[in-house]
Amino acid sequence: MIVFVAGDLLAAKEDYIAQGVAEGNQEGLGTGLALKISKKWPNVQAAFKKHARAGKFTGGQLWTLKPEGDQPGFVYLATQPDMYHATLPFLRKAIRGLAKWADRNLIESVALPKIGAGLGKLSWQNEVRPLLVECLTPGATRYVIYETFLNEFET
Repeated sequence: MIVFVAGDLLAAKEDYIAQGVAEGNQEGLGTGLALKISKKWPNVQAAFKKHARAGKFTGGQLWTLKPEGDQPGFVYLATQPDMYHATLPFLRKAIRGLAKWADRNLIESVALPKIGAGLGKLSWQNEVRPLLVECLTPGATRYVIYETFLNEFET
C-alpha cells in the first residue's frame, strides 16, 4: 500500500524512515534530509558511516538500522553513484530491494521523501513517482511518501 502526504518526515510515526544516499564511503551526509536526520539522531549517521567505510554499500543496496526506544528505524538506499545525482537504475534496484526487505521482515510501515527527486535530480512526476507506485503498491507494508515536506522550522 502506498499513501502520498504532506508533512514533516522527521516527525513520521512510521516504523522506518528511508532515504537515498550516495554509494560507497562518500561523506555526503551533510546536506538535505541526511543532514536533518544526523542532527536529530546523530547515532544513525555514525552507524551508517561505519558500515559505508567498509566498502560494502554499492548501487542499489540497502542499509538498515532497527528502531530503538522512541527512535524510528532507518533504511538508507544507495540511489546515487556520487553526492550530486541519483540514477534510475540505482533507484529501481534499491526500491525493489526495499519492498523485498520489508515483506521478508514483516515491516508494517516505512516513510520516504521524494527519494531521488530532490538533490538526486530525477524527475518526480515522470520517473520516481511511477516507479514507487509500481514497486511499493503490492505487499502488506504501508509506504507513506512525503510528497510535500514541511517541518516546523521551515513554515
